[in-house]
Amino acid sequence: MRWNGFSPVAALGALALAVLVAPVVALGSRVPWARLPEILRTPETAEMLVITVSSAAIATAITLALSIPLAVWTSSLRRGSHLARVVVLLPLALPPIVAGLALNALIGRRGLAAPLLDALGVSFAFTFAGVVASHVFVALPFAAITLDSALRQVDRAIVHSAAGVGMSQTRIARKILLPALAPALAAAAGLSFARSLGEFGTTLTFAGSLPGQTRTMPIGIYLAREIDYGTAYGLAAVLALLAVAVLAATTLPALLRRPHRHQVHALGPIDASTLLDLAAPAAAAPDLSARGTRWTAARITALIGPNGAGKTTLLREVAAADPGAAALLPQHPALPPAARALDCVAMVTRDPDLARRMLEAAGLAALSEVPAAALSGGQSAQVALVRALAARRPVLLLDEPFAAMDVTSAHAWRGVIRAARDERTVVFVTHDLYDLYSVADEVAVVDHGRLTAARPVAAELAAPSTTFVARLVGMNRVPGSLLSATRAGTTAVFPPSAVRVTASGEAEHVTLRSRVLGITALRAGDMQVELDVADGVLAAAVTHVHARQLAIGDPVGVHVDPDAIEFIAHKSQPEEP
Repeated sequence: MRWNGFSPVAALGALALAVLVAPVVALGSRVPWARLPEILRTPETAEMLVITVSSAAIATAITLALSIPLAVWTSSLRRGSHLARVVVLLPLALPPIVAGLALNALIGRRGLAAPLLDALGVSFAFTFAGVVASHVFVALPFAAITLDSALRQVDRAIVHSAAGVGMSQTRIARKILLPALAPALAAAAGLSFARSLGEFGTTLTFAGSLPGQTRTMPIGIYLAREIDYGTAYGLAAVLALLAVAVLAATTLPALLRRPHRHQVHALGPIDASTLLDLAAPAAAAPDLSARGTRWTAARITALIGPNGAGKTTLLREVAAADPGAAALLPQHPALPPAARALDCVAMVTRDPDLARRMLEAAGLAALSEVPAAALSGGQSAQVALVRALAARRPVLLLDEPFAAMDVTSAHAWRGVIRAARDERTVVFVTHDLYDLYSVADEVAVVDHGRLTAARPVAAELAAPSTTFVARLVGMNRVPGSLLSATRAGTTAVFPPSAVRVTASGEAEHVTLRSRVLGITALRAGDMQVELDVADGVLAAAVTHVHARQLAIGDPVGVHVDPDAIEFIAHKSQPEEP
């Protein structure tokens, strides 16, 4: 919001920045810069610098070692995660002197852990180890929260996708999670080190101020201000410059990273034979079974059904039943964004040369050096398919693999998957009728979590087992009793062209009464009317002239040409949900 060029938000932002910067600028104006070399040469300053920097470095290493598993644990909690984070932040809420007393109560000379520490010959109070312990206690929350926030930003689908193509948890952590967390790790290290440099109250309370042993720069500054403000300001400047240098160093990787330039990459033709030879499974294709349904080995089964019916869940169940045999490709490719396309495949093959040859065979050589984040949706889908094949598993489970591709690419990849069934059992989810005709051998229908037995595509399309399938193939499916009293126990299947819609008052050939739910323009320019029939939807083909005479909600009469109806017995079909 602006008023005559004035932005209140910008003004408040500038005020907040001034609150942060102004004291530092004022400090700089009081520093006796000419005396800095003299101050730095004193033995006391050298001792304090050594203690401060060494304790901060050791504390930072310990903090990172503890904060990584702590952040992984808190980010994985389903319940109690908010409480865990409150506990992690507790040291930040404690007054420094209270934090020092808390450490003394636990690991001091008379603390709760004193008997054990005495037995081990370990002492913290008023020692250098106590300085490190104080720094760890106050710095750990900064590192843990930074890493926890970064872990929350990692797309879990990337981890699941990697696991679906056979990557181990260790390999996922090394190849995906650590690179994704690298900036956060650098930030956590910088914050921990800077916080340790400035730690004062907890250290003074617990470790004391012993020259050459526990006296750090902040304690030295506090003592110097009682004697010589110039020296105090000089030491403060040294400490501030050191902290700024550390924080600046953590931003260098991001500053030096060169952004990828988006370019047009010409993709080549797919050499399906070479690609499938390179990705040949190490084992024979097995039969599959799920929810009482058996799928034949070396066949392609299409899973179809309405949104939310449970198709993706079913694929995951099949993959979980034999994780060593199945490669699962989710609907979202979920490639690691910072990894190149070549790296995405090489993570699976463990052989960069093999990964490069597979991308070349897939016509994707031009994408090898492109980061996954810079790939288009269709390019990502193709790289993900190569990665799924690279797993060399005898079972291939694909969730809408061609949905994001252009027509040409999808056609080529349909041919690849069709050829892949010679050595694999393939199950894929689709909402595209063309996939059924051009790719699948069999089709299984999922509806409200229920799975029909897989049967040949032609048989399913000729006699749809659910209303969803009927609508997918452009047919109507209603109970036979709705059209004929003698056809109870059957299902009637007929095309929209067999349906005639008339005004409700007309008595001519009215089979049943209905009302208009919607009017849709079809691709060919024809019109289709959706009708409310028997708690379902009936489609009728009409002309533009007829459609203009109808309105949503109008009562109408419906007549179905009896010669176009096919009645199917229920005994071989599942009941409607």
